[in-house]
Amino acid sequence: MHHAQTFPPRRRYKLNSLARQEALLPFVRLCPGRTYAHYWHMPAPSKDYPADSAYGRECAAHLLQWLKDNREYVGKGLLSRVARDIDFDDRDGRGQWMGFFNYLEIMMLLGADRVRVYRHADSQHQLYLALGQRIDLEARIRRIRLRNR
Repeated sequence: MHHAQTFPPRRRYKLNSLARQEALLPFVRLCPGRTYAHYWHMPAPSKDYPADSAYGRECAAHLLQWLKDNREYVGKGLLSRVARDIDFDDRDGRGQWMGFFNYLEIMMLLGADRVRVYRHADSQHQLYLALGQRIDLEARIRRIRLRNR
């Protein structure tokens, strides 16, 4: 398979520090003047839409491997930080982000085919409701303990 752009090296992403793990993704960079990472720092588009789309797909594969290697951070907003930093008005970069999101859609379908989606969503609703109740209960216990000192 030949593409105008070379792909970033493939790797595993399990490290001790979450910030160090995210910074290893090929599209995440620390930029001067920003107190947090930029989550869509891509090479200049090549004007070759299929090659740019392939690069976007490859970056999505890196994100998916990162999620597999760091399951404890899944659902903590990494994809939303990526989306926040994409300039969707940049017509030249469209191939990269379209390839990225289209590949994620394909992979989501593969995962969704393996579960009963609405039943799983209901279980997630119950889980987060229970977590909220736990936090409220623990806060109430802390307040009682502070009053009784």
